[in-house]
Amino acid sequence: MSSDEITDTGALRKLALDPHAKQGWISSDKHRDRPHQRRDPLRVYAVRAVALDVVAIVIAAVIGFVLRWTIPYDLNISDYTYVFFALVVVVSWIGALLVRGAYDTRILGVGSEEFKRVITASGAVFAAVAIVALAFKLDLSRGFVLITFVVGLILLLAVRWSLRAWLRNERRYGHFLHRTVVIGSGPRSEGIVDLLDRDPVAGFTVVDVIPEPVGDAETGVVEDEAVEAWLDEVMARISIVDADTVAVADSPNLGQRVIKKLAWRLEGPRVDLLVAPTLGDFAGPRVTMRMQADLPLIHLDEPQLTGSKRAIKRGLDIVIGTLLAILFLPFMLVAAIGTFFSSRGPVFYRQQRIGRGGETITVTKFRTMYVGSDQKRDDVIGVPDERIHERYKNDPRITPFGRVLRRWSIDEMPQITNVIGGSMSLVGPRPVLLDEIPLFEDDDHRRHLTKPGLTGLWQVSGRKAVDWEERMRMDLDYVEHWSPALDLVIVAKTVKVVVTGKGAY
Repeated sequence: MSSDEITDTGALRKLALDPHAKQGWISSDKHRDRPHQRRDPLRVYAVRAVALDVVAIVIAAVIGFVLRWTIPYDLNISDYTYVFFALVVVVSWIGALLVRGAYDTRILGVGSEEFKRVITASGAVFAAVAIVALAFKLDLSRGFVLITFVVGLILLLAVRWSLRAWLRNERRYGHFLHRTVVIGSGPRSEGIVDLLDRDPVAGFTVVDVIPEPVGDAETGVVEDEAVEAWLDEVMARISIVDADTVAVADSPNLGQRVIKKLAWRLEGPRVDLLVAPTLGDFAGPRVTMRMQADLPLIHLDEPQLTGSKRAIKRGLDIVIGTLLAILFLPFMLVAAIGTFFSSRGPVFYRQQRIGRGGETITVTKFRTMYVGSDQKRDDVIGVPDERIHERYKNDPRITPFGRVLRRWSIDEMPQITNVIGGSMSLVGPRPVLLDEIPLFEDDDHRRHLTKPGLTGLWQVSGRKAVDWEERMRMDLDYVEHWSPALDLVIVAKTVKVVVTGKGAY
């Protein structure tokens, strides 16, 4: 992309993040109306749970160590082999609880999910230890594992039961309550307010009631402008009353479209959203049915790429990215030499593209076009439509050697440095050009909730043969349903796509 095509990067980025524009996503002005940090009434509960779980696991490991090794064998504690193994088990167990989300405040203090996560995390780590012990025939560990697991699980569950008893007692005195804003009007709204306030042990206190948006006087339809103005008011009032939860009552003016926009707004300050199941079909991996204060409400979770899962993804990027950089090196040397001798111009081509959160990043690839071709993009490629893949396929700007590089995706290999550096991920939505931002619909900007990827869902589904609308849909689907398993599947499919060359031009 030439310099005259990008005259004001800051203006384009602001355009990409302005919700009042048709292409908008998140406005910096609206961020000032939002809470800067989520109020979390159960943070103290989570901290205590972490501390007590560590104590419980250490106690279990000590008991297992003494009963398995010290008493029958009169083992000297200076034998660091056994001590090291015990420490590995302790650290792995705590790590499994963290990764499994056993301290996620959204599931603490209510329902069975908290206990389920403790049990599944414990089972996973000790199954792994048992498998390793069996594979390497480590007779020294089996009895220790069994004793430590049984004692530790009993202590962990006892810790959670005691914490819940403490929490219930505190809530009777008005502590650790979710400050809740109820949205709706009429008898249904009043019913939710009454149920939430009736029993403080349930953990809610209603701090504000906001009526739903008003529809057109003649048609009853709520226009987009009215929805946006209403959402601005909701966010402002949430900030004023310092709320951390929004409960939505059934209302004819609150359909899936409005609830979806509200959910996106609440992701910034991370305010929990509870909605009545009669408001629409919200089935999906981010939906949990929970009984809240005797109310069957649907809990809409945020996209999963947060917290420990983001750390896992980053770890995979560094480890796999480093291995791929070593693997790619011979191919990149051949590509650099071939590009240098096959056509006049620099070996590398650098572009500014859109990264996570709408920030601009610089990506590097091997030059596959004749010098000056970036200035002819609009004339050759034009606006995305149903025939754009044909124009990509017959692009006259690509050099003969460049077609070889594109056929095997070698031109993209230098972007592995972006992956290792952290501006990109191994898997994610491919970074778009700055001048493609005006083509985005409101929903499309959610693809920027995560880092762009070296490969992505739409790339393993046809690459440039996939039309623009389908590409955006796949990117949004990836953001909403991300998991480590999905990344591994996409990486595996990428190998197949590169070998077959489907959509590579």
